[in-house]
Amino acid sequence: MKSTQALRTFKISAVTVCMAVLSACGGGNDDPLPGDPSSDPVAKYVGTWLSRCVAESGASAHLRADFRKTSPNSLSGDVIAYAYLGTSCSGPSVREERALTNLNLTLVGPSTVAGLPAERFTGTSDQGDGRVVLAVTGNLLRIGDPDEGRDAQGYPTSFYEEVLTRQ
Repeated sequence: MKSTQALRTFKISAVTVCMAVLSACGGGNDDPLPGDPSSDPVAKYVGTWLSRCVAESGASAHLRADFRKTSPNSLSGDVIAYAYLGTSCSGPSVREERALTNLNLTLVGPSTVAGLPAERFTGTSDQGDGRVVLAVTGNLLRIGDPDEGRDAQGYPTSFYEEVLTRQ
């Protein structure tokens, strides 16, 4: 079934994003973090990002990433997956999966992934270390998918299908 495949894809993406970033702490009801109007290289990533709501069998889930600028070339934050009763990703979450906590990313430089301008980062979190590719197009955040291949330096060469939207 397509909805089962969509939920499975979301679950796999959420778990893989966790591993990808390192092999961001928001709360389901917390206010979104403000963006950064500066021209600093990491400013476009600062703020709160949400995945689409995926619903199946009376439950729903989404992924939230909160990024804060710690310097013109670095970010900190957390990534958390939230699960809800009901199909609208609303109300109190019944489960929070802290995918990445105490995340710290340092900009390495520009890249192109799947034909889109992107940036390479090195990262650490409570869950480990890794190499990350991020890209912002308008209000959409794309995250590199390491399971689809890596370049000679260890950075993903494609993006996850799921994108996150700025809040």
